[in-house]
Amino acid sequence: MTEPRTATTAAIPLHEQPEIHQRRWFLLGVLCLSLVMVVMAVSGLNVALPSMQGSLGATATDLQWIVDSYAIVFAGLLLTAGAIGDRFGRKEALIGGLAVFAAGSLLGAFADSSEMVIASRSISGIGAAFVMPATLSLLTAVFPPHERAKAIAIWAGFAGAGGALGPVVAGFLLTGWWIFPSFWWGSVFVVNVAVSLAVLVAVALFSPRSKDDSATPLDPFGALLSLVGISALLYGIIEGPERGWGDSYVVGAFILAAAMLFIFVWWELRTKHPMLPMPYFRDRRFSTGSGIITFGFLVMFGFFFLSTQYFQFVRGYSPLKAGIATLPFALTMIVVAPRSAALVVRIGLNKVVALGFSGIAAGFVVMALVSPVTPYVIILVALVLLAGGMALTMPPATGAIMSSVPLNKAGVGSAVNDTTRELGGALGIAILGSIVSSAYRSNVDVSQLPPEAADAAKESVGGALGVSGSLEPSAAAALMEHAGAAFTDAINVAMAVCAVISVIAGAVVLYAGRGIDREQILARQRSDVDSRV
Repeated sequence: MTEPRTATTAAIPLHEQPEIHQRRWFLLGVLCLSLVMVVMAVSGLNVALPSMQGSLGATATDLQWIVDSYAIVFAGLLLTAGAIGDRFGRKEALIGGLAVFAAGSLLGAFADSSEMVIASRSISGIGAAFVMPATLSLLTAVFPPHERAKAIAIWAGFAGAGGALGPVVAGFLLTGWWIFPSFWWGSVFVVNVAVSLAVLVAVALFSPRSKDDSATPLDPFGALLSLVGISALLYGIIEGPERGWGDSYVVGAFILAAAMLFIFVWWELRTKHPMLPMPYFRDRRFSTGSGIITFGFLVMFGFFFLSTQYFQFVRGYSPLKAGIATLPFALTMIVVAPRSAALVVRIGLNKVVALGFSGIAAGFVVMALVSPVTPYVIILVALVLLAGGMALTMPPATGAIMSSVPLNKAGVGSAVNDTTRELGGALGIAILGSIVSSAYRSNVDVSQLPPEAADAAKESVGGALGVSGSLEPSAAAALMEHAGAAFTDAINVAMAVCAVISVIAGAVVLYAGRGIDREQILARQRSDVDSRV
């Protein structure tokens, strides 16, 4: 159990304190479990949406907000939560975030209306905003410089794996397996409550206290500007495909976001104690790392969003089987990510990231060629390529960001890392979702259906599945064959776009990242020994 910090121990960096050093890998496991839980809360819920729709009588708009309320609150609060953790204590921020996350999940588990679920997701988003930056900033404090890059790589590997593990856990709970029964949709939330409380106890007992001992004052006005600006930007990105990019609400959200973020930058450049010091972006490690994560998660969130629908709507997989089908992605991330740190030392960050984007592009090329009957082994190859590329891309980018900020600002650095993930992911789902929706509507054949049924079937492959339930078996089979083929063709187009984006991103990093010298990163990490956090 951690002893209170005295005047003597406070002067010694955490990674140099013997009792902290001895349990650093255990602490990493606890922090990674917290991280995976936050990520799984997004991907796992997607599997439960059909059950929730039937039980709660939720509309399509309700389902959209059940998903989006979490993301908007989470992303909007990240910078503020990271700064609060730095100022008042990262352990305290993590414990508080876990408690709020558990409370939101408990409310969602026993909700009896869509509105209550949306409220619960918003509460969980507040908790997640404090949890995610605290995990990375605590990790940075407890690991010595020579092990920090590997620890960050493991953290990033689990961050990517969490997206693939969510559907497996949710599918198991909702489908059942062998002697295990299936549960109601609220069980997906109950798991979050149980894990949150278990991790909370472990953090309270074993995690050290860590904060910015310089007691830098908070920046309330900057926090408000970032909250409104990022939330409005995310709202516009998410609602654009649904409402239309010319919709007054969407355009208004983008105008508000642009205004607030412009004022935020202006304020941060002039205030004495900025929440996010703008000079950080002049460091290529910080700016390039942020760009890598944005584009990496743009293509990967889009992939997960589309692949889940492909497995269930086109191939007819159950939620559990669909989750298991993506499990190789998670396993590859966990195995490959820890090895990226050593590779960066050998050949440099820009080359490793370019290699990673090449692997991602190759995986998307394979996915651009799949059909409704493509053997799973070919999809498995694509999953391994995609995960291997991500495992070589995200950990070095995260390490570059964290090495470019002082330890007393680790929470803010982590929050920037996490915010770029959320914005990139939202962009990926919005852009690729729009591409698939447009291509599907152009290709699907609904000429044999009555007008009302045709409109529903043309809206989405899920709509076609709903319409098929009211048709004769032969007509239903024909409709789903046409819809499945049209949806797969649309996914092929989106995957080809992802491949092009990945190639361009890799080429840009290979060129722009030449200024990020791997020895400079290592030297900066070693200089952290002098920090007193």
